[in-house]
Amino acid sequence: MSVWSHTLPALLASAGFIMAFFVITLWLVSVAIKDSSIPDIFWGPGCAACGWVAWLAVPGAGPRATLMLVAATLWGVRLGLYIGKRNWGAEDRRYARLRKHIEEQGKSYAWHSLRAIFLFQGTAMFVCSLPIVIAVTTPEHGTLGAVAYLGFALWLVGLVTESLADAQMDQFRNGPRQPGAVMDRGLWRYSRHPNYFGEMLVQWGLFLVAADIGMIGLLTVIAPLLLSYMIIGPLGANLLERRLGKKNPDYAAYIATTSRFIPWPRKRSLPPPECRPIVVTANDRE
Repeated sequence: MSVWSHTLPALLASAGFIMAFFVITLWLVSVAIKDSSIPDIFWGPGCAACGWVAWLAVPGAGPRATLMLVAATLWGVRLGLYIGKRNWGAEDRRYARLRKHIEEQGKSYAWHSLRAIFLFQGTAMFVCSLPIVIAVTTPEHGTLGAVAYLGFALWLVGLVTESLADAQMDQFRNGPRQPGAVMDRGLWRYSRHPNYFGEMLVQWGLFLVAADIGMIGLLTVIAPLLLSYMIIGPLGANLLERRLGKKNPDYAAYIATTSRFIPWPRKRSLPPPECRPIVVTANDRE
């Protein structure tokens, strides 16, 4: 009973924050500036903020709360700054295409974006932030266990992986390259989506920290499962690769030789980088 007396107010507080800020406020801002891609910038910081809101609603959860808040904040702020630097000042191409498609049908894109973008992502944020909220607000029962330490280790590996992958892609995008080039340097030589792989490690790591609590923590497995489906599923990497493969034959060759997520040696050797043109098609998230 004591667990739920802490958890329920925290869940209600985080849900209220998401609805008030992430859904309604950001939607109104997006309508004003005509940029419906801004939820992407606030996704990471928003998930971290859910933890802080929960902690303010039900403070005093102990060392696990402190470590989880630090981990979630470092991850969320880094991701938000990276996407914000990349997208700020112009609507992301994916959303611009959706806007054009809806408006060509004579429909209101503002109302469509509220339902299909902001409410959808707000619901996903609530689910994906569950391990953070639970770990932050559940009363401590002794010291952190081995599962929690394993979770923090997995989180750290994931954070370093996606940070390095994003930095390599950013360097590629800002450097000289031939049209239609496919990013196959650094981590991208061994994985087609190393940033997505790192993101999944982060989310599964945060889940393990929550799972160390017991049954209520184990129930938050829905969070990394949903995030993994959003990345791996038909509207994630699959859709992205189909689009890039149609636009660029070199990307089809890249798919045939390179591991999808887990960094792994290529299936067959290719000429050394200095003997072939730089080929990268930077994808929407990458």
